Amino acid sequence: MSATAENLQLPKAIGRYHVERLLGRGGQGVVLLSRDAELDRWVAVKLLKPDPDRPTGTLASEARIVSGLQHPNIVTLHDVGTWHGMDYLVFEYIEGPSLKAMIAESGPVPFAKSVVLMSQILAGVAYLHENGVLHRDLGPANILINRDGVPKVTDFGISVLQQTWDSNGETSQAGTLRYMSPEAFLGQPPGPHSDVFTLATIFYEMLTGERLFNSHSAASIMNQVLHDPALDMTALGFDIEPRVAEVLHKASQREVARRYANAREMKNDLDEFRLPHSRDDDGRARHSSVEFLIRRMSYKRGFSSLSQHVGELLEITADDSVAPADRLVNIIAKDVTLSQRVLSLANSAYYGRAEITALPRAVVLLGIEQMRMCIVNALLENEFEAGSEALRDALCLSFHGAILAKNLVGEFDLRGKADAFTAGMFHSLGRMLTIHYFADEFEEIQLRAARLHCDELTASRAVLGVAYHELGAGVGREWQLAAPLVKAMTPLPRGALEAPQDDEGRLWACAAYCNALNRIVYEQDDAEQRNAGIAELAEKISPCATIDDARAWEALLEAAPLTDKYLRMMGGQSGRSAGLERLICLEEIPGAA
Repeated sequence: MSATAENLQLPKAIGRYHVERLLGRGGQGVVLLSRDAELDRWVAVKLLKPDPDRPTGTLASEARIVSGLQHPNIVTLHDVGTWHGMDYLVFEYIEGPSLKAMIAESGPVPFAKSVVLMSQILAGVAYLHENGVLHRDLGPANILINRDGVPKVTDFGISVLQQTWDSNGETSQAGTLRYMSPEAFLGQPPGPHSDVFTLATIFYEMLTGERLFNSHSAASIMNQVLHDPALDMTALGFDIEPRVAEVLHKASQREVARRYANAREMKNDLDEFRLPHSRDDDGRARHSSVEFLIRRMSYKRGFSSLSQHVGELLEITADDSVAPADRLVNIIAKDVTLSQRVLSLANSAYYGRAEITALPRAVVLLGIEQMRMCIVNALLENEFEAGSEALRDALCLSFHGAILAKNLVGEFDLRGKADAFTAGMFHSLGRMLTIHYFADEFEEIQLRAARLHCDELTASRAVLGVAYHELGAGVGREWQLAAPLVKAMTPLPRGALEAPQDDEGRLWACAAYCNALNRIVYEQDDAEQRNAGIAELAEKISPCATIDDARAWEALLEAAPLTDKYLRMMGGQSGRSAGLERLICLEEIPGAA
C-alpha cells in the first residue's frame, strides 16, 4: 500500500494509534487526533510527507533523542515511527488554539500578556537550544495555547540536533517563508540565532496583530527579510516600553553577530523588564508586580502602622515565645484600632469579667493564642473595612481556613495552634491584595478563568505575570514574616504530595489543605460533586495527614459558627453570597446516621 500525506484518506489506525479525526493539514503533512491504545490517552500524530532529501528513518533516529526532552513550554514528543513509507511523530495532545488562531480571532495580544507569553515561549525554545536542538520552523501556528493559557511550542517535524549541522556542514534551510531568518536565504548554516530572529517576528505579530513580512510575493518577502532594517518600534509608531523595544531591535538584527546568540539571552533581557533586579533584604529578586503593589500600598487606603510591626508581633506571640508582655502592649498601643479591639474582646460576654480599661490587663487576660488571632484578624479585617463584597468573602474564607487549621493541628502532627491559625489566615494573602489593590486585574483574572476553564491561580499568573501566592509572599517578606509563614502561602500542587520532613512542611500542608477544603465548599453548589471533591482532597493530602471525609466535615462544622460570628462582626450578616451561605450554614455530616 502506498500513500502520501496530501491524498491520504484517514486510516483507522497508525500502529497502536487509533485515528479519530483530522486536526490540521500543512506543508509537512497532516496532524491526526488519535487514541493511544496502550496508554489510553489522546495524542496528536503528525504524518509527514516523504522527503527525498531525508532517507526514511533518519528523522526517527534524531527524534528519539528529542523525545527525551521535557519542559512546561514545549509539547512533549512521545513517539516516532514509519507507516507505509512515511515518517510520523506522536505528540501530547493540547486542547487549545494556536497563537495564530488566537491573533486571528482577537487581534493584537495585550502588551502585558504578550510579554508573559513571549517569556514562556522563550523558556521552551531556550530549553531546546540548551539541549542541542534547533526548531527551524517556529511560527504562531506552531505555538499552542493550552486550557490554562500556557504557550507550548510544537511541530518538531524539521527540527534537528545542532551536532548534526556541525558534523555534516549542511547549509540547506526549511521552514515557513515569512518566518525564516536572513541566513536561510544566504546559504549560511542555521543555529540558535536563526530561531531568535523568528521569535522576534512572532513577538512583533503578537504586539501588533500584523505579520512583519506580509507581502504576497515570495521574492518580496525574501527581499524584506534580507534588507529591511532591524525593528524600531518607535519609528513604526508603536508606544511600548523602551526595554522591550530594545529586545525586539536586537533579536531582529540581520547580522548574526549583532543578534542574540540564543533564546536564553533574549529571555534574560526580556525578563530584565518583566522581572527587575530589585531585591528583598534576603537577596531574593522581587517581581515588578510586587514592587508596584508595595508602592501602591504606601498611599492607597489599606494597611496602617500595624503592618510594619506584624513580623515582630507574630514573633512575640509565637507559641514558644518568652517575650515580656509589656513589649507586646507597647506595640499594640501604637494602633488605636487594635487597642480598642483588644479591650472590646476582653470585656465581651465570652470572658464575663468586670469592665477592663487597662490594655496590659486585657492582654494578660486574653493570653498569647487569643492575642495572635486578634492581631492577624485586625491586620486584614480593619484595613479592608471599606472593601468590596469579593474582599469580604475572601476575608471570611481566610478566617474559616485559619479556624480549620487551628482545629486540625493534631492531624498534621503540629503543636502550635496559633502558628497554624496565622498560616491559615495568611495563606490567601496574595489573592486578597489583588482584590483590593488591583480590582480591574482581579476582574480580568475571573473572566479569564471562566473563559479558559482554568483555575484562578493559573489566570493570575497570566494577567499579573506572577501568581497570587508569589505576590503574597513578596509582601510577606516586606513585612518580615517568618519564612514558614511565607512558605505556607503556597497552594497544594497539582501532582502527588510527599510526606513533609519538618514542622515547616507540616505547617504548609495544613494551611494549604484547609484553604483548599473551604474553597471546595464555597465554590461547589452541587452536593455530589462537593462531596467527591472533599474525598479527592483527602486522598491527595494522605501522605501528610490522615483526614477522612467524616473528620473533614466535622472540622467544617466546628468552623462554621465561628465564621458566622466573624462575618457578623464585619457587618456582613445580610446579603451573603451563595458560597458563604454554604460555608457557614452546615448542619450535619453528609451520610451520617
